[in-house]
Amino acid sequence: MSDIDGTNGELGDGTGSATDQSASAGVSRRDFVRGLTATGLGGLILGGGIGYAAAPKSAATPSGGGATVDTSDIKIGSVSPVTGPYSGDGQEMTRGQQLAIDEINANGGVGGRKLALVIGDVSDLAPENYVQAAQRLVNQEKVAAVFSGYCTNDSSEFKIYADAGVPMFHLNTLQANVDFVTQNKMTNIYEGCPSEIWYGKGFVPLMQSWIADGSWKPSSNTVAIVTSNDPYSISIAQAFKKSVEAIGWTVPVYEEVTAPNADWGPILTKIRSNPPGLIYVTDYIPGDLASFAKQFRDAPTQSLLYQQYGPSVPEYLQLAKEAGYGVVWSTTIGTLPDDIGKTFLDYYKNKYGSDAGLSQAGGEYDLVKLWAQTAAMAGDPYNFELVNKLLKKITYRGVSGTYRWISDTELSVAPYPDLVNDPSLAMPHLTYQIQDGVQVPVFPEPYAKGKFQTPPWFK
Repeated sequence: MSDIDGTNGELGDGTGSATDQSASAGVSRRDFVRGLTATGLGGLILGGGIGYAAAPKSAATPSGGGATVDTSDIKIGSVSPVTGPYSGDGQEMTRGQQLAIDEINANGGVGGRKLALVIGDVSDLAPENYVQAAQRLVNQEKVAAVFSGYCTNDSSEFKIYADAGVPMFHLNTLQANVDFVTQNKMTNIYEGCPSEIWYGKGFVPLMQSWIADGSWKPSSNTVAIVTSNDPYSISIAQAFKKSVEAIGWTVPVYEEVTAPNADWGPILTKIRSNPPGLIYVTDYIPGDLASFAKQFRDAPTQSLLYQQYGPSVPEYLQLAKEAGYGVVWSTTIGTLPDDIGKTFLDYYKNKYGSDAGLSQAGGEYDLVKLWAQTAAMAGDPYNFELVNKLLKKITYRGVSGTYRWISDTELSVAPYPDLVNDPSLAMPHLTYQIQDGVQVPVFPEPYAKGKFQTPPWFK
């Protein structure tokens, strides 16, 4: 990965400054090499024997005989909830994308052309918003790539991207999206993280290790599972239920709520009437999870509290405060606690004056950089066929770990250590515990910076 240079640039207003760009636009070889060098090759490894692509023909040849080079901005799309209940995550997405763009542009752009971010706000995450955003970005804005934190659960917008061939990257963490792409033989839609099935599969061995070494002595071998009605949350809950029952634990409480949810009283009453050893919450909205933690801490049971993904967003601790101390949570994509990750976090804070969340900002930053380097190598970011061919062969080390697709058809990033026991070839499934207000990674090695501690509400 190229060094983060900390350049300051303004967040795009979503209108995009570039003129519409046709799919046949090209660059000269000199500009191609300049852009390839500027975006950096430190994080990009290509396999399969693919070499550098020849530069495409110039964009236009005037009647006077001399070739002209298109120097207009290259538009890339952001499909993000920048307004509405998910705007905390949406801000993380667009800030990460813009930081990557600022760095790339400061170093010469892609093939000598600068990037411009065009934002499609999906607000409340309604499927029609995703479809409309896709249509606008592909058909009107003529973007060279699209980056999205979330996407629809039924993949309803994917056909628009597939028909156009535009590389589309998302962090929706949903196996159903990966399966849809595989089943429909789509070759240009990439899930930039391991899917949600690994949450449930990965946590059971970890909790068993804590029990084995005496770090955690559960009050009983029972678990209360609380999920939202979102297919993503339900998938995690069911995968965990299957895995935990396989080791002999029972699930006396299994509750599904409609998100967003603020009143956890009825569920907590059930939990308090028969306290479990573990409370496993798969709702992912930071506000919901902070509310649960606060209401739980009013009269806590001797139960370990696990909350999935949401505590990675800064909004969570701002709302939960001390009630979040001791909570365990995981993410299948997170900014790593190493020199590369720390440099990015410092870069983000210097630019925006606040701490980055630990998932979306770094992931979106990585995906824009990954695409830009590949597009520069292709020589023409609008040569979608070649760009997608090159993308299939990469191993890329970013601030969130290693991006490498499970296969050419299963376009999801492989998880470490759940599927691949080599951190250089997979992205770590990170587990954190909030200890005295600090997000401490406790698993896996070599990324752990602390050990699991008994939660403060345990007697």
